[in-house]
Amino acid sequence: MKFTKKIAFASASLALTMATPAALLTQNAAFAKTTTVKQATKVKVTKKTTPFYHKDGSKFTKKKPYVYGSWKSTVAYKNTSYNVVKTVTIKGAKYYYIGNDAYLKASDVKVTATKTVKSSSTSSAKKASTSSSKTTSKKTSSTSSSSKSSSKKTSSTSSSTSRSSSSKKTSSKKTVTQIQVTKKTTPFYHKDGSKFTKKSPYVYQGWKSTVAYKGTKYKVSKTITIKGSKYYYIGNSAYLKASAVKVIASK
Repeated sequence: MKFTKKIAFASASLALTMATPAALLTQNAAFAKTTTVKQATKVKVTKKTTPFYHKDGSKFTKKKPYVYGSWKSTVAYKNTSYNVVKTVTIKGAKYYYIGNDAYLKASDVKVTATKTVKSSSTSSAKKASTSSSKTTSKKTSSTSSSSKSSSKKTSSTSSSTSRSSSSKKTSSKKTVTQIQVTKKTTPFYHKDGSKFTKKSPYVYQGWKSTVAYKGTKYKVSKTITIKGSKYYYIGNSAYLKASAVKVIASK
């Protein structure tokens, strides 16, 4: 009987030893899955006219057209180029978000510029590590459970305090979505902080200017810092300085 027990124990130990490399191989294979994808950064309209869409897939109307500065329209015109903020799917179709709450359908435009980004998937690795940890943690669960229960009691007060403080910080942050020019005129800026010039003015659907005018409202895509100053990105490679505008909408 003693000899039989020894054989059984040795077999079980050998099985556990052989299982560990397989689990590690699974994890390493999962972590090695890194892919590169291309994202559109600029598109050009290929049709004579193409509608501007809302994020729900509905079109802009004559009563409520797409407004950018003093320019209003329900459609974009052929050969007009737009900078792409992001690519989204609406009701199963691909759209490009061009800022100011407007989207263009991918089938109506062609991509003229892209950027390469890396993406990696670790979901399978998490599953593999979880399953392998479960097999090894059975032996130590009785010991660790007591230490976990005691640590939970001591950390419950501090964790609840930190969570409440972090939630307060998160809730207090608001994203600017619309601004209005407060000065008589204010320059349009490039992302490097330089101003648009008369030789190379800011152009939008035939409208050209180096400055934005008082009272004009703009949708904000994002807020950034350029050379220590805050700027609002209004789309089409143009930025407005925060000190020259006021925030009229946020979320």
